[in-house]
Amino acid sequence: MAMSCKDGKSVTLDNGKYVRYTPEQVEALERLYHECPKPSSIRRQQLIRECPILSNIEPKQIKVWFQNRRCREKQRKEASRLQAVNRKLTAMNKLLMEENDRLQKQVSQLVYENGYFRQHTQNTTLATKDTSCESVVTSGQHHLTPQHPPRDASPAG
Repeated sequence: MAMSCKDGKSVTLDNGKYVRYTPEQVEALERLYHECPKPSSIRRQQLIRECPILSNIEPKQIKVWFQNRRCREKQRKEASRLQAVNRKLTAMNKLLMEENDRLQKQVSQLVYENGYFRQHTQNTTLATKDTSCESVVTSGQHHLTPQHPPRDASPAG
């Protein structure tokens, strides 16, 4: 079913499911949408009477166009909001990954230092004897002040 007006512009109805509007009709509907995104039934009838380019469109189709347009607007706003959230999350993720890398390096350094201190403590404990009491001084009874290993020798860098 096709509806047409005398100037050759038409609104095509394919089995009542789809309406194709001319660019001029879309432009007019967009202007009207910006004035009032949700016109009443009376206002839609008035638009058809006042705007000759819309005169060959059924009021129900104009109603559907406005519904679809509001839906598109809502989807655009949501997409924009989600893009902003995505940008923020991406930035946060980058910072967290950098922090994770820093902490992993710090853990590696601490593991290295811990191994060095254990080895140094064991070597010192084995070499230290208290001959006056004839007992071995252990690391729990004798407090050593170990020297820090050189930082550049660390596998963590």
